Amino acid sequence: MTRKKLLRMPPAHSPRGVRTGGWSPVFIAAALALVALVGVMLIITGPLIPVVLATLCNMVWALTVFVPAAMFGLLLTRPLVKHPLVYTNDFPRAYRLILAAALGLGFESLATLGLGWLHLLSHGIPALMLLILAAAGYPTGRDFLKDVIPKPPDRLTPSEIILLLLMALPVATLLVAACFPAGSLWHTEGNGYDVLEYHLQLPKQYLASNNIMPVVGNIYSYLPLNIEMLYMLVGSLGKMALPPADLYELVYASQMLNVLITLLTAAAIAIAVPGISRRSRLLAALAYLAIPWTLVTGSLAYNDGGACLFGVLALATVLHASWPRALAVGERPQSECGAGTAGIAERAKPRLSDGVITCLLTGILLGLAVGCKMTAGVMFALPVAAILLANRHWKKLLITSLVALALYSPWMIRSMAATHTSQSLGNPVFPLFAQTLGTDHWTTRLANRFDRGHRPPARLAGLTGHLRALAKQSLLDRQWSPGAAAFAELFDKPRFTTPPGTPWIARLGILWLVFFPAALVALLRGRIALMMLLVLFVQVLAWLTCTQLEARFLLPAAVPLVWLTALAADAIGGLSRLFMGMLALQALFCGLLLWPEAHLFFGPQPANRALALGRIFLLPEDWIDQDIPPGTFTPTTTIYLEGYSAPLYVRGNVIYSTVFDRNPLAQQLRKGPQTAAHWLITHRVNYLIFDSMEVARLRRTYGFDRVVTPAAIAAMEPFGIIPMPWKTTPGITIYRCGDMGP
Repeated sequence: MTRKKLLRMPPAHSPRGVRTGGWSPVFIAAALALVALVGVMLIITGPLIPVVLATLCNMVWALTVFVPAAMFGLLLTRPLVKHPLVYTNDFPRAYRLILAAALGLGFESLATLGLGWLHLLSHGIPALMLLILAAAGYPTGRDFLKDVIPKPPDRLTPSEIILLLLMALPVATLLVAACFPAGSLWHTEGNGYDVLEYHLQLPKQYLASNNIMPVVGNIYSYLPLNIEMLYMLVGSLGKMALPPADLYELVYASQMLNVLITLLTAAAIAIAVPGISRRSRLLAALAYLAIPWTLVTGSLAYNDGGACLFGVLALATVLHASWPRALAVGERPQSECGAGTAGIAERAKPRLSDGVITCLLTGILLGLAVGCKMTAGVMFALPVAAILLANRHWKKLLITSLVALALYSPWMIRSMAATHTSQSLGNPVFPLFAQTLGTDHWTTRLANRFDRGHRPPARLAGLTGHLRALAKQSLLDRQWSPGAAAFAELFDKPRFTTPPGTPWIARLGILWLVFFPAALVALLRGRIALMMLLVLFVQVLAWLTCTQLEARFLLPAAVPLVWLTALAADAIGGLSRLFMGMLALQALFCGLLLWPEAHLFFGPQPANRALALGRIFLLPEDWIDQDIPPGTFTPTTTIYLEGYSAPLYVRGNVIYSTVFDRNPLAQQLRKGPQTAAHWLITHRVNYLIFDSMEVARLRRTYGFDRVVTPAAIAAMEPFGIIPMPWKTTPGITIYRCGDMGP
């Protein structure tokens, strides 16, 4: 047999991953991996490990949402047991469980949206919903466990054990990072500013109002919020057990839930695609977890993890349907099918219902992905459409599109209901296409400001600028993959920034030395690699044309890249050892990520700020770092935030607006300082907190209203807006409004 034919041959393996010649039982390998995980966490945190372990107990709250979702999802996936998508998978039970958990989470999200629409978010009704879902899925879950538990433990080879141990580095970093409250970690993401502004702020407001309609002053409340509904579900459980003003469970439990979703995504990447060896699957999962952006988005209460989870499963589903002949177990020699697969050959014959079910499942997953994050429409839905078009599956494309639209329609209806006017039926995708479909409460100036803030800066205009941004935000971005310069500067730069003039070769990420050759070698595996390259091409094109060219929005491209890496490792076995070496360096870098961010490595190091690990902010006292008398800010205090629009931790009745919303105080300042002061007092505002530095930043980046200046705020002092003498963070001034404050 020629070498070319040998390279094209799929690896011999059993559908359940049983290998002969392995030497270590799975339970021993799992124990070693757990010991390694705790060991790495101990190295990172040192004497703070008890705080980390105590904070990780919030995982129980996340599991109260995750477990009922998986149980109910097993019920939803019963029709798929005899579907080729499941029974031809090399790990059918694991794949079904992953799919079940994802579908269950999606169902919980939409069900929570329905409860919010009906004003049923209080009095324990969300908890009752979880009990009903768990009860409905209990019989199926019990049967599933009975079928799994008696199976003898599998065996792993040394290289597979090494890969499991290497995963301890990024997973430990992910868990420790999730023990920091939002707003205290990851400076590249503004220390999780988006979490404070809407990812958790909106669930907090929705729970307080028992309603899920868009809120005044926060334009992001019009966006689809599938993952935020899950955060709100977790928060509703914590609200039953804790005082209403306590955000501890909402913050930490939401972050733990996102950690579970991130790990489930890595498992889906490893399990979902058939036809590759187990070692290559572990290699793909490690490559995904070792990308720093995965850890950043996975440890914050973001929505990227949910979009990637549903998107990965949608891509795997459509890829499986595109190669029925290459992937059908019935066409493999019986020796490759393993014991217990008799009759699969007969079942592998395609049926009409199989194609319909595949379309329905793909559409459901895509609808849920876009419901998590709108950019999933171009990063996952468009690649799926490209695959179907490339295979001339016109009817499948139509069915899939209609189902995806149906799953996304609740968010469209909500947006239309909120933006409906006498002249317009409403904008189903507001705030997008506001100039065409309707602007709701926006003025033309606000719509232009939003468009300007969500498109690439002028310096990146043109093809050359876009390609330069692509290189900078991927090949040279250390949160995609570190280069030699990243390791050299790790302990020298407190904020971990690349000095100007650093050669590009020193900034080129290690991971790209894996991805580029992998993409070429993977072509030896034939058509499936071409389709994955098509997915990658569409994603890069969508990123260049439909986003503001930020590195985080390119994270979905990691999915085809790690799959191509797995295919290449299978095509030429020697490559897997080379890839393992490079991924080991990448994983080591992940273990060091918290040094520049939080001065954590071998225990806490001296830092300029108090370590926030394992606690919650009681803002504004902690936020502005001063000597405000205790009890000044109570749940009944009304606080107006000017400039700062991330009020998650601010207790009391908070009035705020994002930079893209109408600013009530700015409108009053245009009428004069006396009018503005009178407006604050008559609206029973107790304190005005003015952040001049944030106002200046927003003015530079987004064109914040120019009428709001330190001088304009100070001009209200003669009319009852009194500056307080408390020491505050630079740039922040606190004013008491009239005689209404304490």
